[in-house]
Amino acid sequence: MVTLKDLAEHLGLSQATVSRALNGYPEVNEKTRRRVLEASKQLNYLPNLGARKLATGKSGMVGIVLRSCDELVNAPEYVQMIAEISRHLGDAGYDLLINSAREGNALDSFKRFVAGRAVDGLILNSPELEDERVAFLQEQGFPFVMHGRSAGQVDYPYYDIDNYDAINQATELLLALGHRRIALLNGPARLAFTAERARAFHDRLQQQGLTPPDAWSVNTDTSDEAGYLQALSWLGEPAQPAPSAIICASATQALGVYRAAGELGIAIGRELSVIAHDDVVSFLRTDHFDPPLTVTRSPFMDACQPLAEMIVALLDGAAPQSLQTVVPVELIVRRSCGPSPRA
Repeated sequence: MVTLKDLAEHLGLSQATVSRALNGYPEVNEKTRRRVLEASKQLNYLPNLGARKLATGKSGMVGIVLRSCDELVNAPEYVQMIAEISRHLGDAGYDLLINSAREGNALDSFKRFVAGRAVDGLILNSPELEDERVAFLQEQGFPFVMHGRSAGQVDYPYYDIDNYDAINQATELLLALGHRRIALLNGPARLAFTAERARAFHDRLQQQGLTPPDAWSVNTDTSDEAGYLQALSWLGEPAQPAPSAIICASATQALGVYRAAGELGIAIGRELSVIAHDDVVSFLRTDHFDPPLTVTRSPFMDACQPLAEMIVALLDGAAPQSLQTVVPVELIVRRSCGPSPRA
């Protein structure tokens, strides 16, 4: 096993210089730092984490706290995301520690992380409109980055997609196809992204002088079953007007809408247009829907490297406001959307 002494002798540097370079001390110039890091990778040098914590006050760990112990089971693609984040953190000399929030006490894990300094920083996901995790960590001055962002202007680092523009593009396409009876099947009301999408939906319709019924803008979970049940409610009552187009928060919801339409004998693309947001998960190919599903597309895996790089930069002293990224979404038009049918 290669030791710090072995690495220093290989480079012809003192152990103190090598240690400072590995731990990011500013007095080590960038050329030397790169040389030390490259050599440590070549020689498979593994630092003594206990010694590093004593010397620098840092654990060399970054944490992720799952919302529940079932999250990885219910969202298996998240396992791949965690693995990618871990790989990128490893390239920067950090390890990833995963924990799960306790039922009924979501802040417990965060309090233990902060009190014990088990990790140097945290990566959070799925921000809420009133997010107690954010409030607690900011109060404690504890470093974190967020996958997503709360509503309005925020002063913490985040990587987010342009949720407003996603729904704006979807609504604009349907309006251009002549649709005026458009419904929004949104995600859970507590989540920040759903508020942004609802705002875009109502803004765009109001610009056209349209005010959809309150019942046509619904918050629910992003499952197949939720999409199925809501579509049955909208489409299966002959005594009431039905939407001619539905915008879904997720492709799994759209799958349920397809199932309901099939049972009711409604042709997707001719009698009902459907659009969904596609995070590009491996088990759900939207281009394989029948007919292929029109989507606003933004692969969630694209967030892995930026999130890892953001937390490392934050821990290296970067200003939080300099670590805020919003990426565009791509509208992909397929056969699930067509001209509005005549009333």
